[in-house]
Amino acid sequence: MDWAKSQLEQAKVSPETGISIVKLLEFWKTLDHSNQADEKILELFSKLAQSNALIDNSGNEIWEDARPGFLRVGDEVRVKFNAFEDELGQIHNGRRGRIVGVRYGDIIIKTSDGKEPVLDGSHYSPHNLEKLVAVL
Repeated sequence: MDWAKSQLEQAKVSPETGISIVKLLEFWKTLDHSNQADEKILELFSKLAQSNALIDNSGNEIWEDARPGFLRVGDEVRVKFNAFEDELGQIHNGRRGRIVGVRYGDIIIKTSDGKEPVLDGSHYSPHNLEKLVAVL
C-alpha cells in the first residue's frame, strides 16, 4: 500500500482522488480472486463504474457507427455503450431498437431489446448510435 500511495503522490493525484483509489485498493486486497480473473474484473468494473453498457460483440452481427444522412425508418440501431453518463447511461447505453422517425437531425427509436423501461420515441443524435449492417 505504501508503494501505491507513493505512486499517487509522485503523479500529483489530488487528495480526494487518492483517498478513493486507496479505499478501492484496500477493498481489492480483501477479494478472493485469481490473477487470471484480475484483468476481466478490472475491465468490467471500469466500464460499469462509468455507466458504460456491457455489449456482447461476439455474435454474428456487424455494427458500424451511425452516420447522419444514412439512417432510415426501420433500420436496426443500438445506443453506443458509452453514449451517456451516470443515470442516463444506465437507462440508454447499449439499448437496441428500430428507427421510427427522423426529425431535424434527431433519430427517434423504439427499443426492441426486451429490457425495461421500454423506450418509445426516444431522441438520439446519430453520433450516439451504431447501425446494424449485417447478420452473418
